[in-house]
Amino acid sequence: MKVVNIIGGLGNQMFQYAFALSLKEHFPKEEIRIDISHFNYLFVNKVGAANLHNGYELDKIFFNIELKKANAWQLMKLTWFIPNYLISRIARKILPVRNSEYIQNSSDCFFYDPMVYNKQGSCYYEGYWQAIGYYESMRDKLCKIFQHPSPEGKNKQYIENMESSNSVGIHIRRGDYLLSDNFRGICEVDYYKRAIDKILQDGEKHVFYLFSNDQKWCEEYILPLLGNYEIIFVTGNIGRDSCWDMFLMTHCKDLIIANSSFSWWGAFLNKRGGRVVTPKRWMNRNIRYDLWMPEWIRI
Repeated sequence: MKVVNIIGGLGNQMFQYAFALSLKEHFPKEEIRIDISHFNYLFVNKVGAANLHNGYELDKIFFNIELKKANAWQLMKLTWFIPNYLISRIARKILPVRNSEYIQNSSDCFFYDPMVYNKQGSCYYEGYWQAIGYYESMRDKLCKIFQHPSPEGKNKQYIENMESSNSVGIHIRRGDYLLSDNFRGICEVDYYKRAIDKILQDGEKHVFYLFSNDQKWCEEYILPLLGNYEIIFVTGNIGRDSCWDMFLMTHCKDLIIANSSFSWWGAFLNKRGGRVVTPKRWMNRNIRYDLWMPEWIRI
C-alpha cells in the first residue's frame, strides 16, 4: 500500500491528490490511498494549526474523487499514527517507520524527482509535490477530475461574460502572504505592471477580472495600471465558496497568476488556452523550480 498525506488549503490538496493519481499510473497493481487524518486532529481544529484553511475540501467540491482514505489501522501499519496531533508529529519524526518507506518532499516540493516512482513496496508520502513533471502528461485527466459543479447565480453570469470576451483574470493574494517570509514581496506592483503590459501588447480590447482578498489595495495600486479598460472585481465567493474563484479563472481567456497554488490550478485547468503570465520567482528561497507549463510566460 502507498499512502499520500493530504494537508493545507485547496490548491495544496489538489497537488497531493494529483500526485497520488500519478502513483496509481506508475503502480497500477498497488493500492493507493490518501491520509486526511491531519484534518481530524482535535488540537489542529481547535487552534487552527497546520494551515487548514477550510479543512479537507476535495470530496466536498469535486464529484470524481475516487481514491479511498486510509483508516487508522492502515496508517498504523505504515507510520506512527496516533490520534493526537503533537505526539503523532513527534513520533513520525523520531521513531522508525513501520514496514514501509517514509518519503518526504516538503523542502524541495517544486523540484521534479522521478526517483519517487522507483520506490517499490509500502510507502508513506508527505509533502506538497508542486512540480509540473508529475502532472503534465495527466492534464486532460485532471481537468475531468477537478471539474467544477454547475454554476449558479452570480458565478454563472461571470462565466457567461468571461467566455464571451477577451477576459483577463488577475489573482492578487495578500492577507496571509504579507506575514510570510517565504512568499511576501514577490507579486508586488512592479510584477503586475509588467504582466499587464505583456497582455496589452496584443492591442485587443480586454475586460479585467480581479480576484483578491484586498480590494482596497487593488483600487489604489492595480486600477491605475489598467487605464480605461473595463474592470470587474470578483466578489462574494468566501469561505466554502472560495473555490469558485479558482473555477472562474479557468474560464478567463488570459491569466495573470500570483505565486499561489490556488491560481496555479486556475491556470493549469484553464479551458480557453490563452496566455498565462506567472512570476518566475515563486518563493524567497534560492531553490530549483519545476512549476510551469512550457508555454507559460515567466517574468
